[in-house]
Amino acid sequence: MQFIDSHAHLNDPAFDADRDELLSRTLPQAGIELTVEIGCSPEEWKPALELAAKYPHLVRAVLGVHPEYACKMTPQHLQRLAELLPDPRNVAVGEIGLDYTCLDITDQQTQQQTLSQMLALANQVNKPLVLHVRRVGEDYAAYDDTFHLLKHEWKGTSCTAHPGVLHCFCARYEEAKRALDMGLLLGINGCFSYKKNEYIREAVKKAGADKLILETDCPYLSPQGKRGQRNDPSNIPLIAQFVADYLNMPVEELAEITTRNTKALYGLA
Repeated sequence: MQFIDSHAHLNDPAFDADRDELLSRTLPQAGIELTVEIGCSPEEWKPALELAAKYPHLVRAVLGVHPEYACKMTPQHLQRLAELLPDPRNVAVGEIGLDYTCLDITDQQTQQQTLSQMLALANQVNKPLVLHVRRVGEDYAAYDDTFHLLKHEWKGTSCTAHPGVLHCFCARYEEAKRALDMGLLLGINGCFSYKKNEYIREAVKKAGADKLILETDCPYLSPQGKRGQRNDPSNIPLIAQFVADYLNMPVEELAEITTRNTKALYGLA
């Protein structure tokens, strides 16, 4: 079986001691054929592209501005991002979106303004989106506001089979359906395996395996059984097994579907 980790942060300091070992040996041995490195702040854009250049057969990059870092954006940063996004090593715009759990760092208005800027850039480069949307308790306003901006400011993309992904899907079927109606995929990671998250599992079951891709969001969100440990892309098969068991399907079939979906999303051969 071959898998893709559609969303990772391997340039995080948590990997400084063994990054090369992980990429050159551990991931191929675990059946990970590709990982997608997310550069979601100005400081991370160049390292993400450099990692993709160092491991051209194993890493692709995605560049954007996480809502937490929206307050750091300057006109110069925006111009620099516009210059980097067309790079062939960069396969999407992300992770971008709204996260109202970090309003002590970046307020709603600034986040929404930055998301609008990111959507405008995505429209220019005609690349898919990697969306980060996070609710506050039972308040789903961040989803409502994100879907509103997508509807009114985003043109979608004509260069890939899927226009984007709702990364780290941790919401109800209501939010899943709104994303799916826009053609978005759902990014499923270790959160799916946590005992308290039955609502996520039920939403995923209703969505169906053909709407999913797998991710770690490492070094965060290790799957059940490895919580408290550093996450990395070699955990994708474990996440896949949790999902396949819940959907009552062979893990080999899920691997094939999610790998195909990820390649279609990112325009990979």
